[in-house]
Amino acid sequence: MPIPAAFAPAPAGFTAIQPPVAFRTGGICETGCMPPALPALIFDLDGTLTDSKPGILGCLRKVLDDRNLGDYGPLDRFVGPPVEEWVIELLPNGTPEDQAALARDYRACYDREGWSNNSVFPGIRELLIELGRLGYPLFVCTSKQQHFAVRILDLFELSPLFTAIYGDRAEYASHSKIDLLANLLREQALTDGADSPECPWMIGDRIYDIGAARANSIRSLAAGWGYGTPQEYAQADATAQTPANVAALVAGTCSNA
Repeated sequence: MPIPAAFAPAPAGFTAIQPPVAFRTGGICETGCMPPALPALIFDLDGTLTDSKPGILGCLRKVLDDRNLGDYGPLDRFVGPPVEEWVIELLPNGTPEDQAALARDYRACYDREGWSNNSVFPGIRELLIELGRLGYPLFVCTSKQQHFAVRILDLFELSPLFTAIYGDRAEYASHSKIDLLANLLREQALTDGADSPECPWMIGDRIYDIGAARANSIRSLAAGWGYGTPQEYAQADATAQTPANVAALVAGTCSNA
């Protein structure tokens, strides 16, 4: 699908220059005041923008089978948290070197084949285009490594719809979603208080997204079409059952803030 000309590609980690909100949302209000800036919307990637489960679980099963690590039951719980966390669960008695080797082999498989065994959730592209048209600044914050995140979003021609894409990097001291989100908020100066109508939203499908939002004092919107459970979604400030519900939820809450 062609990308609207209004969305110029932005290199990952850099802010694209956009028109002032007044020009993007209808201009100056009748009283002469400037309309309030719209909140930034920060999207998770796996289970929120794209259905990446087939590629992730395919590679995870492959590396577990190669090591004869036995049956761990359903592996869906490993879609969402950082690789550095789930290798500890899979190898609780392993050395740090063993755990690092498992993570390395998984990522090698994902680099070869897993990343492209993926698809955009129905309605996501239309949602992002509409939110951009309305003037919302859009970001991605994912525990997936940065180069994978950019590659996937480029594949589906979604990268130009975002101001910046933030993923994990091997050199980071912490790989938690809390710290990844904190880095985005700090670099993009998106640190208004939770009671402000300009307070950002973290939109994601797992408790890691909801918990990161809470830890960083921003709002959370559960992506009910993703991989989370009702128990996880109950912890969010609001839940969108489908992508079509997102715009009304953030707009309604903003107008009441």
